[in-house]
Amino acid sequence: MDKQIILAVAGAGKTYHICHSIDPTKKNLILAYTHENIHNIENELCDAYKSVPEMTTVMTFDSFVYRHLICPYEPSIAEHFSCPTFISNGICTIDPPPKQIKNAGGKRVINRNYVKKDKLRHYVTNQGQYYCATLSELVLQIKKGRDSLLKRAAARLNLFYDYVLIDEFQDFRKHDYKLIIDLAKQLNRVMLVGDYHQHSVSATNNSGKPFKKGKKDVGYSDFISELQSAGFYVDTTTLNRSRRCSTEICDYVSKKLGINISSCDGHEGSVIWVDDSATEILDNEQIVKLVFKGADKYSFQALNWSYSKGDTVNAACVVLTDRFEQLDNSDFSIQDIPVSTINKLYVAMTRSSGNLYLMKASTFKKVKDLYIKQN
Repeated sequence: MDKQIILAVAGAGKTYHICHSIDPTKKNLILAYTHENIHNIENELCDAYKSVPEMTTVMTFDSFVYRHLICPYEPSIAEHFSCPTFISNGICTIDPPPKQIKNAGGKRVINRNYVKKDKLRHYVTNQGQYYCATLSELVLQIKKGRDSLLKRAAARLNLFYDYVLIDEFQDFRKHDYKLIIDLAKQLNRVMLVGDYHQHSVSATNNSGKPFKKGKKDVGYSDFISELQSAGFYVDTTTLNRSRRCSTEICDYVSKKLGINISSCDGHEGSVIWVDDSATEILDNEQIVKLVFKGADKYSFQALNWSYSKGDTVNAACVVLTDRFEQLDNSDFSIQDIPVSTINKLYVAMTRSSGNLYLMKASTFKKVKDLYIKQN
């Protein structure tokens, strides 16, 4: 399939699949959202081919947009905004001035430093540096005659690369997501891999399209339908089984969170509820504790639910929040729980390749003070 999207489950081996799908003798471009993703991809390529293949390029999405979609077309950008003398001075990671700010009284007012989108200064600082946060937005609106910048860039990329692959595409939102989809439509061969149910988990990029329309969440089947309507072949079977989690854990996640995940049966692991043995589990350094937030304030080894995304541990203890106090009840329902919260718990509950320990909020509160770090 020339334009393929693979929807995976947690632990199915998304990065492994991408790295083992390439022809190392071809010109491949592999993109990912974070530097950690890039590091994992490079390690997987080294495991598969002893080193990153000579003709394969791996980079973050932001680096790709800047290097391939901005820098080569800067004269067109300058012309578009009627700024013929504009010469950029690199890129920065600070956020551009927001449209509104809060005044001293807490009321939202117009920010006098905000620059409208039809001006170059919306996208660059006073020092001529591009705002990283608006790179995709900038690319999407630049045209020269009838041709968009994106169309010209896609033709160039088709000359430079045989295959473009994007990992964790569910992490992209708004302009970044639109840029990926619009670009993918014009590339000769492209594959996107991601887990729908891990969207809205990262600390940033959690609002807006494609997973929300207004205030309404876009469901799994509707999301697939939109991708198919855009001309992509959507594969929901190749990576639908977890290589990390046991059958018992996958079945429990499916039943309680309503997320369809099954196991390759490559690991043994049980779901164990923690009650009287709370301190014993929290003191066990071999068991990684996953808390909703504030992991750094505890004396035991801990990660926030969302920050554990991408990790695999031998055993995990998930400390639940009040919303999930009745998770062990047969009539428990996820109704009225925000999708983003459900997704974060899904991530936390699918980190262990062994046992998954679950601790109620009420149980943790009884011993919590024993584990708060002293300043």
